Amino acid sequence: MRRSKIGGLWATLRCRLLGRSDVAHWSDPIAFDAEWDERARVAAALIPPGASVVEFGAGLRQLEAFLDQSVSYIPSDIIDRGPGMLVLDLNARPLPSLSNVDTAVFCGVLEYIADVPAVMRWLSDWASLCIASYNCAHSSPGTLRRIAEVAKRARSGWVNTFSERELCAQFAAAGFELVEQRTWYEAGDDEPIFVFRRKENQKATVPST
Repeated sequence: MRRSKIGGLWATLRCRLLGRSDVAHWSDPIAFDAEWDERARVAAALIPPGASVVEFGAGLRQLEAFLDQSVSYIPSDIIDRGPGMLVLDLNARPLPSLSNVDTAVFCGVLEYIADVPAVMRWLSDWASLCIASYNCAHSSPGTLRRIAEVAKRARSGWVNTFSERELCAQFAAAGFELVEQRTWYEAGDDEPIFVFRRKENQKATVPST
């Protein structure tokens, strides 16, 4: 059963304030949208042959179906969804070492992370490539438009609000540079898919929180 708008907003605020994930929401199969298959297809095309990939928020594992046969794939999600699943909550601490993979994929996931800079620092320890979609904000920090966007995004369950420039700055501070960008459309809205590559010998400069 879908939650009411008020119930969903309260769940988002609770997750944002406490830095937790909405496990109940993602345990419900109705939370997944068939339109996300196209986003997975676009993301898969950005993964180089021979890569070792972990997909966070793998859900129904749409990405796997579009991957080149030379790519090794590890699905990860907040709950166990079957054989081979790495159960991992990106809002929980500590985060594990993933030295056996080189590529991280986030399709519709970053919006639900309470502390994005901390996850970027963690990525910089092991990932050389990161492919991430993100529904960017269009307002400037500290403005009334930003306040309105934060409220609107909260109704969708999103716990953070970054413009494209702000998001890229988070990755840059963690030692990643933007090397490619594609656009995926959902219900008329543009959702960029970014490809970030870690600079060699680059250390994260994001301050601890």
